[in-house]
Amino acid sequence: MSPNYGYELYQAQRIKTRAEVLADDARRGRQAAAASRGSRGLARQARASAVMALNAIASLAARATARAA
Repeated sequence: MSPNYGYELYQAQRIKTRAEVLADDARRGRQAAAASRGSRGLARQARASAVMALNAIASLAARATARAA
């Protein structure tokens, strides 16, 4: 149990003002946008790597079939 458990419990149970709710929503929105930007960048890099790998495999397969023929 954390030493601030009583205060955390108080904060969880108290009713928030409209301004606090809006501020929390805005903060969560900024966090979600930042996470989304980061994941889109990672996905873009992964797609580029996958395309390069597929191209390499295709060229190796083409060479192998050319040698066999």
